[in-house]
Amino acid sequence: MTRNDDLRLRTVPHRIILSSAADSTTETITVRTDLERFFSPKSIALIGASQDLITISGQPLSHLGNHGYSGKLYPVNPRYQEILGHKCYPALADLPETPELALILINAARVADMLEQCGKKGVPYVVIFSSGFSETGGEGVALQKRLAAIAEKYNIGVIGPNCQGMMNVADKVWAGFGSVFFTKEFPAGGVSMVSQSGGFGFSVLALSSLDGGLAFRQMVTTGNEIGVSTLDFIDYFIRDKQTDVIVAYIEGVKDAHRLHGIGMQAMDAGKPVLMWKVGNTDEGQKAAASHTANLGGAMALYKAAFKQTGIIQIDDIQDMVDYGRMFRSRKLPAGNRIAMITVSGGAGILMTDECIAGGMKLAQLAPRTVEQLRAFVPSYGSLGNPVDVTASIFNDITLIRRTLRAIVDDPGVDCIALLNASLQGELAAKIAGEIIAIANTTDKPIACAWSARDVMAKDAYALLDDACIPHYKSPVRCGKAFAALSGYADAKRRIAAQRNEQPLAMEKNQLNQILTNRATDVAEYEAKKVLAEYGIAVTQEELATTRDQALAIAKKIGYPVAIKVQSPDISHKTEAKAVRLGLKSDAELAAAYDVVLANAKAYNAKAQIDGVLVQEMLSGGTEAILGITNDPLFGPAVMFGLGGIFAEIMKDVSFRLAPVTPSMAREMIAEIKGYPLLTGARGRSHADVDALVDAIVKLSALAVDLKDQVAELDINPLFVMAKGKGVKAADALIKPKVKN
Repeated sequence: MTRNDDLRLRTVPHRIILSSAADSTTETITVRTDLERFFSPKSIALIGASQDLITISGQPLSHLGNHGYSGKLYPVNPRYQEILGHKCYPALADLPETPELALILINAARVADMLEQCGKKGVPYVVIFSSGFSETGGEGVALQKRLAAIAEKYNIGVIGPNCQGMMNVADKVWAGFGSVFFTKEFPAGGVSMVSQSGGFGFSVLALSSLDGGLAFRQMVTTGNEIGVSTLDFIDYFIRDKQTDVIVAYIEGVKDAHRLHGIGMQAMDAGKPVLMWKVGNTDEGQKAAASHTANLGGAMALYKAAFKQTGIIQIDDIQDMVDYGRMFRSRKLPAGNRIAMITVSGGAGILMTDECIAGGMKLAQLAPRTVEQLRAFVPSYGSLGNPVDVTASIFNDITLIRRTLRAIVDDPGVDCIALLNASLQGELAAKIAGEIIAIANTTDKPIACAWSARDVMAKDAYALLDDACIPHYKSPVRCGKAFAALSGYADAKRRIAAQRNEQPLAMEKNQLNQILTNRATDVAEYEAKKVLAEYGIAVTQEELATTRDQALAIAKKIGYPVAIKVQSPDISHKTEAKAVRLGLKSDAELAAAYDVVLANAKAYNAKAQIDGVLVQEMLSGGTEAILGITNDPLFGPAVMFGLGGIFAEIMKDVSFRLAPVTPSMAREMIAEIKGYPLLTGARGRSHADVDALVDAIVKLSALAVDLKDQVAELDINPLFVMAKGKGVKAADALIKPKVKN
């Protein structure tokens, strides 16, 4: 259910509690196991229900009744005798039974007392609609903490506060408020969604169901999440047999360290997770001494988790609808090679561009396939890919079936798109039938870009929908959805292969003495000692505390050398002008020694100076940067990028959550834009990528072993030498994890 570390498990009613023995900073994880009781309660209490059915406190009872809820409803309000024909009770304690769900519809000041009553009554799930808590700051924060304490005391599954409720479309439980709830009905389907925004989440449901043709099973909004979290709901959707596709709209999750495990569970279950992550800009992030922390931020780690688990990031409602429709077919391509059949050359070009941008390839049709096509495709058409059968289909509708049959049978084709322009009416329905007949004989995904208006091709579209063949109004949307499907299938294969790999275990279980009880930065000399313990090669160097010692060390190493002031109070030595490179003689070294010390003291008069590091000068190779950031939500993550402007200005870096296996390290290296610089671009020598992979894997082992001691770590630069020559760390910095 979570990461593959040492987990201690204990059970209490309705939940599993997981606590990590390996990570003392991770809070206890509560995973509720009976959320079906929340979505399909046999009885609901509505605390603060009103006879004014337009108000927030009046709507839920009305909506539940109007949409066919079959359980028992218990309005609670001492002001009324009855509401909508239901007996109204003066207090929760007066109910004849314990409801499985309570909806709290009163003002914020009274919520805590009412939640306490729910706890005493034994109510398992409570939705708090009320606002006025942590989102308002001040006293609201304290009030929300009180709610959390009550929920923990009584083991109540709290949803909210500050949320808009939930909708179980399949079982007719419309427990919420807002304009969407006045809709007569929504079609039931296999999409389940959790949203941290109530209004936006339900608007997505409405637009997707009514205009997008994507039917929902369940929707829940979580608001401030003091209890049941977004990831708890995703965990439930994974286990829910009637959910096929999972969607989440998040601003951030407090239990982010669970995201990797949740993603892997979803992948194992074959349920795509479409994640809509917002709030991704860098503004407001606190500056840090290490480059890794500055280049990372929360979104970089979310993206790392998405990549590692096959979670699909979406950016718009249209993406959600289009990808969801594509996954409805439950067919995954065996590779990323797509073939297209078109009656319009322009549409083929549009879709080709989108597919290639999404990581797909145009399939190279086999000679046998081309010869088959040559027998019936008009001479003025095209036998290449995209295959253009031209407008001749108006004269011979079997052209589509025969062309599709030949391409489906081609072993070099993984999926097929049909670009049917704006075919309408009876012809469109007949061609849809031809497509369905072939689609039913193959496991290869087939989709259509069909631009006719709904009213002009409604019969064709209905046939395709019934057969779960996705269709889109534009070739661009079709191509983008195919790329998402292909990417998910590729992630599934990649993750299956990576499970055969074991992350490096260095068995460094003892606390590192350099880092023990450390409150200040660990400067380069000592930081490299920690790296060396993990087998990461470092420059030849020694620490000098006098000019004469520096001269002696330089003679031992051999000129040219570099010198750098070592101080836990000066993180960026270059900014302090406390570095000199390429010193070629005793005279140059002696003069530079005095200068760097003077500059360091001028930069920070109170800085503790440990000495001057004398080290070998490296030449050749490509400068890279490696790092660790130990995020309070995600835990340790590893970063890679090329040095210089690539990392500092372009932020051309990649992240992975630790532990990182060799194949994952290769992915990190290959996905940056500057990767060709390591593989011989423009006549450069090939870099030692194998040694770079080894260094990343060893740094990952360090990140896991020392996660209780290391907050951030930089190796900058790491010189990647020519193939077979290895890598070497030229500078390093560690920020210790200081315990409060």
